[in-house]
Amino acid sequence: MSREDWYRSFFRGSWMDIQKGRDREDLVEPAAAFIEQALALDAGDRVLDVPCGEGRLSRAMARRGYRASGIDLNSAPIRAARRAARAEKLDIELEQGDMRKIPWRGRFKGAFCWWGSFGYFDEAGNLAFLKSVCRALKPGGRFLLDGHSAETIFPQFEPRQWIEEAGTTALLENHYDVESGRVEMAWTILKKGRRSRRKSSIRIYTLRELGELAGIAGFGPVYAFGNLDGEAFDLGASRLLLLAEKPA
Repeated sequence: MSREDWYRSFFRGSWMDIQKGRDREDLVEPAAAFIEQALALDAGDRVLDVPCGEGRLSRAMARRGYRASGIDLNSAPIRAARRAARAEKLDIELEQGDMRKIPWRGRFKGAFCWWGSFGYFDEAGNLAFLKSVCRALKPGGRFLLDGHSAETIFPQFEPRQWIEEAGTTALLENHYDVESGRVEMAWTILKKGRRSRRKSSIRIYTLRELGELAGIAGFGPVYAFGNLDGEAFDLGASRLLLLAEKPA
């Protein structure tokens, strides 16, 4: 398996415990409120969560009165998302599939990619994902990307990090490959005395590169924010929130 295929087996087992720990109102609701505003949604609009993982934000958007759909490659998160939606009696369309090949065309008022879920693929694959999202949107529809960027990561790059969620601890060892432009991460996940290891690999773009890629994919000019308060994006921002619109 190549480093660009890491995502096929990463999202399972003990990693799912870390994901569940992030299903908290203090994390989900501010994100949902920002998405709602940035995408300029009206009641009943269709909105796409891609990749949706366990559907934390799909459910939040459905609770707010939107017709939510989600797609994710991995079966375990999709099964969890379906169980959670049934438990809340929410009507959410959840599909297992490749986000580079979104099955819907011209259907959504808005779409979003959250929790740093961009840059998984090689150059062609990342572009294919953006093109697929653009095709899924109605003319004038908006896409919001919450991702990593060179401007957010490198001013505070840490070779090692700890994450603790829901009784699970993860140690990350980070390495930036200058030739590929990717951050390679080695994970050691600990829970109840058990240890598992896995790797991930994310392509890191600058804001300018992302804007150019979005343009090639069919979007118009992009706008960037540095946090959920809507502050302007700049070097050292805590995150990149990139907003792109499909031309009407």
